[in-house]
Amino acid sequence: MNAGPRTQGHGAAQSGELLRVEGLHVAYGEIEAVRDVSLSMYFGQVLTVIGANGAGKSTLLQALIGLLPYRGSISLEGRLIDHADVESRVRFGMNLVPEKRELFVSMTVEDNLILGAFHRRRLGKADRQLQLTEVYTRFPRLEERKQQLAGTLSGGERQMLAMGRAMMGQPKLLLLDEPSLGLAPRVVADVFRVIRDLKQAGVSILLVEQNARAALQVADYAYVMETGRVVLEGEAAALLNDHRLMQSYLGAVAPTMK
Repeated sequence: MNAGPRTQGHGAAQSGELLRVEGLHVAYGEIEAVRDVSLSMYFGQVLTVIGANGAGKSTLLQALIGLLPYRGSISLEGRLIDHADVESRVRFGMNLVPEKRELFVSMTVEDNLILGAFHRRRLGKADRQLQLTEVYTRFPRLEERKQQLAGTLSGGERQMLAMGRAMMGQPKLLLLDEPSLGLAPRVVADVFRVIRDLKQAGVSILLVEQNARAALQVADYAYVMETGRVVLEGEAAALLNDHRLMQSYLGAVAPTMK
């Protein structure tokens, strides 16, 4: 089953379509990891793509940000970006928090954050400090450790730093790739609390997650991927409450995030 683009009206209050993906195919040699995927989302919405390991979720995000070649089309705010490189897509307002975080471990927390605003390098010192203050307000632990080397942080702190660095660029669309991966349950709960806070602040988020229950609890709308294809889509709350469906497509699900 292929998911076609939705009409406006799903999820949170919107002011227009932000992202549209149509007929996306991504291959590693002869192996097609993403097959004919179509989806859409709106400003202020949290959209989640869930599915088992190897379903093609992370590959999808890497194609969206321009790290992998693909067939099909991607539009951001109505603009086709298929020929844009990664730096241009970031400049257009898309930013990825990768699964491996990819921090500069020999640099301080604050220097990592400042690099997140690199494409906005014309910012004056006062504007940059305002951005840092906003990130530190959202992630107080980062302010406590701002002069600490990123490589000395815990797993949860590294995830917070990766998200904070992305927010320094003031993205229109934040792509989160498996933010709970490898974290203790208590830290996972903290990460999803931050995602809820970003949602309440109006940040548009495309969330890729294996932790289906936690993702559906925070999302407005969801797509389920299986072996590279979208096999199901719907309102996140409806999918969350359909226990037979959850078991059928996703197997055992993680406990509720509180």
